[in-house]
Amino acid sequence: MSEILTLAAKFKTQSQQQAKTIEQEVQNATTQLNSFMTAKLQESETIIKQGMESLDTSNEQLLTMLAKHQTDMSTALETYTNNVQAHTTEHLEQFAEEMERTIEAYTQHIKQLITQREDRIAQVIKSEMKKWVIVTSFVAIMVLALGMVIGAALVNKFSKPTYIIQKPQTQQPIDYSQR
Repeated sequence: MSEILTLAAKFKTQSQQQAKTIEQEVQNATTQLNSFMTAKLQESETIIKQGMESLDTSNEQLLTMLAKHQTDMSTALETYTNNVQAHTTEHLEQFAEEMERTIEAYTQHIKQLITQREDRIAQVIKSEMKKWVIVTSFVAIMVLALGMVIGAALVNKFSKPTYIIQKPQTQQPIDYSQR
């Protein structure tokens, strides 16, 4: 049971570490994206202010500059999303592999424990069977001997010697003349 608790604690620790790592990477990427977007927005604000201050700058130039900034921000957001997704996927795959190895190791350990316990049970059964064979053999021999003693006593008690008394037979001589 303690092995299961140890495995559960290990799994919990690994899960927490993976979650912290992913969270840290997301936070770092978010901070970088925030800094980049803030810089770009400030740049956009500066461009708009310059455009409003300087009427010499044409509308087309302002729109081109704003479009470029919008494209840059979209690219940065897409890059951020792809990086976060790639890091998250990588960490989750590593975590899945670690879990698979942990479960496989645990399965092997359980298999080994079951085999050991089966061997112990077989040894106990063999040792108990030896005792029972000895005791049963002894009891069988005792019953056989007791049966022989009782049988002999019964034969002696109920059988009386029969004496055959033979009477001497006398044969009468055959008289051949009387025929």
